[in-house]
Amino acid sequence: MADLPISRRSLLHSTALMGGLAALPGLLAACGGTSQPSSQSKPAKTLDVLRVALPSSLGSLDASKEAGIMNYVVALLVQEALVGVGQDGGLQPSLAESWKRRDPTTYVYTLRAGITFSDGSPMTADDVVASLNLHAKKGSTTAFAYAYANVASVEATGPAEITIRLKSPDASFAWTPSPGTLLVTSRKFIEATGEKIGTPEGKLLGTGPYKVAEFAPDSHVTLERNDGWWGGRAPYGQIKIDFIPEESTRLLAMRGDSVDVALNVPAEQIDQWKALPGVQLMTSGDRSLVTLAFNTAKKPWNDIHVRRAVAHAVDREGIVRSVLRGHGKVAATIPDPAQWGGVLDQAGVTSLYASIPQAGFDLAMAKAELAQSATPHGFGDMLTYPSSGPQLGRAALTLAENLSQIGITLEVKEVPLEQWIADLGKHASGIYLGWYFATTGDAAEYVQQLLHGSATGANGTNIAEYDNPEVTKLLDDAKASTDDAARGRLLGEALVKSAADVPYQPLWWGEAATAFGKNVTAEGFGPYFFVGPWATEIAAR
Repeated sequence: MADLPISRRSLLHSTALMGGLAALPGLLAACGGTSQPSSQSKPAKTLDVLRVALPSSLGSLDASKEAGIMNYVVALLVQEALVGVGQDGGLQPSLAESWKRRDPTTYVYTLRAGITFSDGSPMTADDVVASLNLHAKKGSTTAFAYAYANVASVEATGPAEITIRLKSPDASFAWTPSPGTLLVTSRKFIEATGEKIGTPEGKLLGTGPYKVAEFAPDSHVTLERNDGWWGGRAPYGQIKIDFIPEESTRLLAMRGDSVDVALNVPAEQIDQWKALPGVQLMTSGDRSLVTLAFNTAKKPWNDIHVRRAVAHAVDREGIVRSVLRGHGKVAATIPDPAQWGGVLDQAGVTSLYASIPQAGFDLAMAKAELAQSATPHGFGDMLTYPSSGPQLGRAALTLAENLSQIGITLEVKEVPLEQWIADLGKHASGIYLGWYFATTGDAAEYVQQLLHGSATGANGTNIAEYDNPEVTKLLDDAKASTDDAARGRLLGEALVKSAADVPYQPLWWGEAATAFGKNVTAEGFGPYFFVGPWATEIAAR
């Protein structure tokens, strides 16, 4: 069979609706170009140390164990994937200089020559196979294992060639060996370090522009430049990343010029950050989703009337207006509208979203739904949120106030990010806040994870324990489809059908706000800025 090119449209899922971002560079790269990180063509920077403030502490540097967005922020300066995600949301070369789909179930990747790990050892095809098999081997329990469930085999079919064979066609698989679900390390490091990977003792080993010098889980990470990086000389000799969960403390740190970059600036403080002399506050829709999730396998949340009651008690417009200060959009469903480029055109997205059932804010309707449930007089439960997301906590408190008016007592509790992530994987609670960030331009990224029946159970991504065979069949058909229009239609049908069951109540699609101090500026800041070696795009000024 002749080689099948990866679909031009499927590689640019987020481009068509992003308001004019250039598609050409990502497209050329995805079709087998040899582009390298842009730092290679830039003049050397004069700032030697980049100081970064993260809004939470990390329990592990290994994103496959603790897959929070802040874990990626650190890990993607150290490790890389076979393919990367460009600023336009399209796939581009990374450790693989080119790739092709030989038939509907076979993907072949050609590795770049001359790549070394930060310890000086050469990266081989065997190292990539070992990294893939951490997640693809039978019984794997890593946070990335779900993405490889359809993999039949991974093998080195040449000194610089990796062949991955699937059990059945999967239209989304081209995105799997990208940073969201693959971070390459060496076989020797895996075997020598084992369960200590990501710990202060084991640290990380990768091919990226930086290496881990020190990791203190409750305090900081220090990175040092990897002078052997294939992408060229990284701009900073050292990156110091401090964990500063308290919002006002981060603000004071920037005001006192003790940090250069601060992530997750809270919406209610944006004006204060903008007022700091010399500080650039950059914002962008980040394709993130915040959603309530109801455990449909646990009482009383297995009662659709309870789920509908809570959905009607959420004032989503009020949350976006008052909690987010307008820095976000009310979410009508799981994927942001900008995730559909190449699968559905704008008219198709508008039509689809208009057809998805919505639960408007209506406390009278909420009370009426609760009256029809098995717990008509109400009940109590707990809702946790991560310390790195204070806006989630404020939204939860507004929900708790509304629910108290219909007889439901909801205790809202802040927990450390690492605990929150671990608790999500247990599926033991009745109600959750889910917070998801796109790491690909694929419309199905969240949809498959949150709605597919096979993703239920402990450590599954379907935190609502939602198992509707009709929805799962639609998602399976979408994965198997090689026609973009048919795939878009099937995904849309799954969203419409599942919304009627209310396993989730989407709240908002988010906006990232990052502050850059007077010594630095960012180039190309956008939705996928942190899905790669982002520090190489920060220039001294």
